[in-house]
Amino acid sequence: MKFILSTIIVAIVLFVLGWLFYAAIFANFFKEHYSMIQRSPEDMRLWAIAVGCLLEAFFLAWIYPKGYKGGSPFGEGFKFGLYIGLLMGVPYVFFTWAMMPVTYKALVVDGLITIFNTTVAGIVTGLIYGKIEKPAATN
Repeated sequence: MKFILSTIIVAIVLFVLGWLFYAAIFANFFKEHYSMIQRSPEDMRLWAIAVGCLLEAFFLAWIYPKGYKGGSPFGEGFKFGLYIGLLMGVPYVFFTWAMMPVTYKALVVDGLITIFNTTVAGIVTGLIYGKIEKPAATN
């Protein structure tokens, strides 16, 4: 049940954070830096963004309990989200820089947003799972 709940709630968190950063707070910034490669607002595929958020949340909910070390749900979720965020955000910056005509400034901001959003998603995942009982080791 925690897996399904985490997937749904974290997908909503990711979608809202994405909207907050990309469509509200930094909308003009990204319009300036990504306009040559970005779809127009009327041509955006919001359903694909929602599916992407759902898939990211699904994989976070699936992987999180496999690496849980027994600490506080907030602390474990923070570390998990940060590690996954770094795994996603840092290579993304280099891949995008290599293939698309965008400024490094835009990529750094985009990468930091990715890391932040995934860290928050990890915290939410950790809080939903709570403390996970590990089975006792047998000899």
